[in-house]
Amino acid sequence: MFFVEAADLVRHFEQGVLRLEHEPTDRETLDRIFRGAHTLKGLSGMLRYDRIARFTHGLEDFLTRLRKGDLAVTAAVTDKLLAAADALGTLVREAGEASPTSAVDLDESLGMLADVADIRRASPAPRASDAATDGGTLRVATEKVDRLVDLVGELAVSQSMVAELVARIGPVHGPLQEAVTRMDRRVRELQERVMNVRVVPIQHVFARLPRLVRDLAHAAGRHVVLHTRGETTEVDKSVSEYIVDPLTHLVRNAVDHGIEAPDERERAGKDRVGRVEVSAYQQSGNIHIEVSDDGRGLDRDRIRAQAVAGGLIAATDVLGDRELFAFIFRPGFSTADRVSEISGRGVGMDIVARNIEALGGSIGIRTERGRGTTFHLTLPLTLVILEAQCLRVGGGVYIVPLLSIVECVRPRASDLHVLLHGVETFTLRGEVLPLIRLHRLFSLEPSSREATDGVVVIVERDGEKIALLVDELLAQQQVVIRSLETNYRKIEGLAGATILGDGSVALIVDVPGLLASSRARPDRRAMAPSTTTGGNP
Repeated sequence: MFFVEAADLVRHFEQGVLRLEHEPTDRETLDRIFRGAHTLKGLSGMLRYDRIARFTHGLEDFLTRLRKGDLAVTAAVTDKLLAAADALGTLVREAGEASPTSAVDLDESLGMLADVADIRRASPAPRASDAATDGGTLRVATEKVDRLVDLVGELAVSQSMVAELVARIGPVHGPLQEAVTRMDRRVRELQERVMNVRVVPIQHVFARLPRLVRDLAHAAGRHVVLHTRGETTEVDKSVSEYIVDPLTHLVRNAVDHGIEAPDERERAGKDRVGRVEVSAYQQSGNIHIEVSDDGRGLDRDRIRAQAVAGGLIAATDVLGDRELFAFIFRPGFSTADRVSEISGRGVGMDIVARNIEALGGSIGIRTERGRGTTFHLTLPLTLVILEAQCLRVGGGVYIVPLLSIVECVRPRASDLHVLLHGVETFTLRGEVLPLIRLHRLFSLEPSSREATDGVVVIVERDGEKIALLVDELLAQQQVVIRSLETNYRKIEGLAGATILGDGSVALIVDVPGLLASSRARPDRRAMAPSTTTGGNP
């Protein structure tokens, strides 16, 4: 409990210093910083973590001089306070690891503060009453919550089985049917309440960014301010852990490559201070995160030239923005003139793409030359529960996320075509879409040899659509996602599995994977339809 609390106090200390840097006369922030150091001194002294107690005591003396007005909050002072936060974080981590050696020299670190404030190396006098108390929250290990979620998921499956068995019996005694219906509502409510235990404000992710932007801007010779919005937006804890690295790399690129040097911005008629904005919000069952800058924007010509030089495309190929910008997410792809300590090796954006794809999310890009760039991330609310449409393909049941489905239609023979290279398409109101027959993809025998007897399900991801041919639409329901990779192995075209109400296993279709494989096929735009295939399976 001490190390969790201490890590929070160090993080809040750093955030307070960053606020103080922009508002040096903010007494409330200064008092909050002091209280945090005082609380950590008391906790560490009570538990005999003497190195932490000694350091925070010296830090407390330094902050006291700021509060009295003996020292002004200058750039040198905030630099020393941030360095002190780093040293304090290291001391806390070393104490938690029971490290026999230390990366922090206390005399040197306290001397760093003394250079600015002329403080003394005095012994602390902690009191047990200094410890912070919080009666409104209870810290629980993530593993315990995950196990509770699994158990509630199993309960939901059992409830579905009971409901299905009662439905098969036919007309039943009124009170029994009423009890089953009431239990179904309570299980769903319990599931939602337990899932809420896993959600955390995205503020915990955003909190890392102000210090990152400050340090990167100084290292790159930029003047940059960070604005964040939607910090209270809630997201599943497992999702929040996955997006830390993508957000970090997007912000690094915005500062190092997006924002111009102050003189360059001035010549372009811009403010010398660049702006980076990170925002989050919930919409339509997804989490949306945007990272925007008001810098130079993506250089389409430079990206294209680099792709041609790398042999990724031919000089004569015609590509839209979507296909062109996709190259920046390839491993090793970079348009940077130089490799800096911050970026330029073509690694960061690869990590962004891999993490977002692992979440089943998507990335959109909006850019305007000389005006800036926005990366739009769309992520699922949770990695555990899925609102799903059940589909029958051959003798099996397959699951497609409900949010991916645009519409479902009965195909006509005149809408089905085969292009060159055997590529099939489905035409919907004049729009030609790639067609994937799921029974072929999974090597199944379809219910009918006539394609017009099936149903076409139009799915979409980040504005891109494909058509899936299935045998029949079944019920819509909420399912608990099970990892195939963890429990079996990774299978192309599948994102996971679930257990249905009758105890059978249904496989979850990997919509992003199908879209990616469709893009990899030969160019369909230059090909004319050759034959209709209404009756061919």
